[in-house]
Amino acid sequence: MCGLAFSGKSSVAAILARELKTELISLDAINDERGLRGGEGLSDRQWEKTSAIAMARLRLLLQQRRSVVVDDTFSHRFLRDRCKQVAADHGSRFLIIFMATPLSEIEMRRAANDRDPVRHRIRDEVFRHHRDRFQFPADDEPVVPIRTAGDVEDLLLRERQP
Repeated sequence: MCGLAFSGKSSVAAILARELKTELISLDAINDERGLRGGEGLSDRQWEKTSAIAMARLRLLLQQRRSVVVDDTFSHRFLRDRCKQVAADHGSRFLIIFMATPLSEIEMRRAANDRDPVRHRIRDEVFRHHRDRFQFPADDEPVVPIRTAGDVEDLLLRERQP
């Protein structure tokens, strides 16, 4: 999964993991385990540790020949490349599911969450930093953009085919 915070990655990741009967690795969940809140602002070193834990879990699951959805922003190309290399090391396919949610929709979701929290809040300055540094997937990356619920259904149909 790849996309800005509040783009819908976790919701789509949960659907994909459930419907395709795969494992789910969530970097937000790893941060929770570590007592960290990404929305409060974490150092690059803290994020790197969380990423290392996620990649170690991915390696273990791929060694067991399990399919995995990794729920992260993958906000930098080097993070996507790292995950791609772990998949390649285990002979696994790698695909970026990019949540192509308009920024206006993301801002509406953030505002709604501020009024009635359903997940941890992301401070404005933390979100701006995240948004401004985000490296969107390039044309040479294996990307499936998700814009609508229909795109998720289409992806599920393709992935279920032998």
